[in-house]
Parts: sequence; structure tokens; C-alpha cells
Amino acid sequence: MRTQLTRIIAVFGLLVVLLAQLAIPVAASADNGQALSITPPVLELPGEPGKTATASIKLTNISSGDLLIKSQINDFGAKNETGEPNIIFDYTQEGSYTLHSWVVAPPPFVLGSKQSKVVQFQINVPADAEPGGHYAVFRFTGQAPELQETGVAISASIGSLVLMRIGGAVQEKASVVEYYSATPTFAKSSFFETGPISFVERIRNDGNIHLKPTGTIEVTDMLGRNAGTLRVNGDPNNPQDPPRSILPQSIRRFQQTLNSKWMFGRYTAKMKLTYGVNSTPLESVTTFWVIPYKLILLILLIAIALFFIIRFLIRRYNQHIINLAQKANQNNTQNPPHTHSQGTPHKPHTTQKHPTATHKNPPKPPKK
Repeated sequence: MRTQLTRIIAVFGLLVVLLAQLAIPVAASADNGQALSITPPVLELPGEPGKTATASIKLTNISSGDLLIKSQINDFGAKNETGEPNIIFDYTQEGSYTLHSWVVAPPPFVLGSKQSKVVQFQINVPADAEPGGHYAVFRFTGQAPELQETGVAISASIGSLVLMRIGGAVQEKASVVEYYSATPTFAKSSFFETGPISFVERIRNDGNIHLKPTGTIEVTDMLGRNAGTLRVNGDPNNPQDPPRSILPQSIRRFQQTLNSKWMFGRYTAKMKLTYGVNSTPLESVTTFWVIPYKLILLILLIAIALFFIIRFLIRRYNQHIINLAQKANQNNTQNPPHTHSQGTPHKPHTTQKHPTATHKNPPKPPKK
């Protein structure tokens, strides 16, 4: 029994040692693979059938040691409606928008610590290349040169998305799949108690070239007054917020939030976008209501309570006046006015007017 326990402990200890030895280079190589920076993250290039184009990408080693850089080219498409790319690792899946087979990747090279290098890719456009968009991601991996032969290194990759436009019969066509108002969590709704109000646009690219629809949403109230203006899909005049692309035959979702809190009534939100080389308009309208019903109910309850309180106070005041009048009448009944007990009723004294005496001359005696 003791012998078996000893063997188990020995085997367990050996496994721990092996795992520790394998873990050290894996962590280091993963850290080195992530210690790269790349510009630009998205590169747009023009191309013509039968001609050659060049893609230039700047790579910087921000790690503390030298890195062996390897490059790889993969096609990509739209993974979902957020714009996340779907990298295609199966090279046998070549569609109408493939690009990887046209690219000549540079050979591996060593990039010193804190150094940068502009890496150039040659793109040989076939003479029969289909007009429209072609898309690939140019990926780079980096690992310490001494780990190249160990076979245990894991390297993270970093890449630049390359969008090439081949001239010819290019079709630029977009449509609004859905446009609606929403809650702050972007759940669809047309009735709100209060702000903020969000908006969601789902736009489909029905053409064969990537598009960048951009514009504004103007929100107005019932009186036609502006309640807010929002940007949709960035601003072409703002390098910090450039418009994003919708790949062909895919849908992309955009969303914004109007941060006004105090709103009331019916509102109209007009979306006005443009896309393509001809600035083709793309418009849609949605309406929504903002009714703070809880606040209205509270005000109504307070108003009803005040009505009954005032009514009660008025009734009490009127009753008080009535009580005072009744009390005064009772006092007058108990104490009538004073009268004479004997003889005729006393007549009020009146002032008699005496005529003015008229003095006549006495008759004179006759003369003798």
C-alpha cells in the first residue's frame, strides 16, 4: 500500500514539473504576440483588372525583445450586424469578393524592440477580376526568434482590413431594412414614460461594393420644434469618428441615443442619409410618444386631494358664518327693544314751527 502511494506521488510531481516547463514559453510567446501595433487598421485601395497595386502597412514592435514577424492573408466577410469581420481560414472558399489569392506576402523578418517597419504587399489584380469590392485581412504574428524551433509557442495575431475597389460595373444600392425608436437598452418601442430615447437603423447593402451611408436624424415635437439632432454612422469631416462600411450583401446595424429626459407628446424622427460616389439619398421616418403617466397620475391625485381639502375648508367656513348668524338671532330674540308700560305709547318729540308775528300800526285817534 505504501509503495503504491509513493508511485502516485512521484507521477503527480513529474506531471507538475512538465506542465510548469510548458507553461513558461506559452505565456511568453502569447505576451510577445500581443506586443505589436499596426496602422492603419482599415486600408482602402483602388484597383484595375490586369494591373498591380501596393498595400503599405506600418508595424511596430512595442515589446521588450526582438520578434520574428510572419504574415498571412485571409479573406473576410461580415460575421454579424455589428460589423465584426468573419475571417475565412479555408482557402478553398473563394467567392465573388475574394482577395487573398491576389496578394504576394513578404517573407518573415525580425523586428527589433521598439522598432517600426513599413511592410508592403503586392496585389496582382487578375484581368478577369469581377468589378466591385474584394476583401482580405493582412495578419501578422510575432514570437521570440529563439522559440521558433521549440514547437510550443502560441502567437496572437494582429491585422489590417484591406478593402479593394475594382472598377467597372460597380453597383451601389442600399435599403433600410428597419428603423425604429428604442429604449436605452435598444429594445424596440414607440411609447416611453421619459427620455432618453434611442434609435436603431438596420441598413442592407444590396450592391457589389462596400458602402458608407452617413447622415443625421432630426427629432421634432408636435409643434415642429427641433428636439435634437443625431449623427448616424460617424461624420466624414471628423477624423476621430469616420463612417464605417457595410460589406456587399450584408446588413449592418447602427444606433444612437437622444439624451433629452424631459419630453412630452408625439415626436417625429426623420433619418436622412447619403451613400456612394453620387451621394444617393436614403431616408426614413418614425414616430413615438413620450407620456410621463406616473407623474401625470401623481399630479392628478394631488389635484383631487387639494379639491376635497379646499371643499372641506369652504364648507367649514360657511358653517362657521351660519353659526354666527344663528347665534346673533338668538340674542336678539332673548333681548327685545325697551317700551312704556302705562298710557299710550310714547310719541317721539317733534319740533313745532311757530309763525313769525306780524306787527301792525295801532289806529290813530280822530282829530278834534
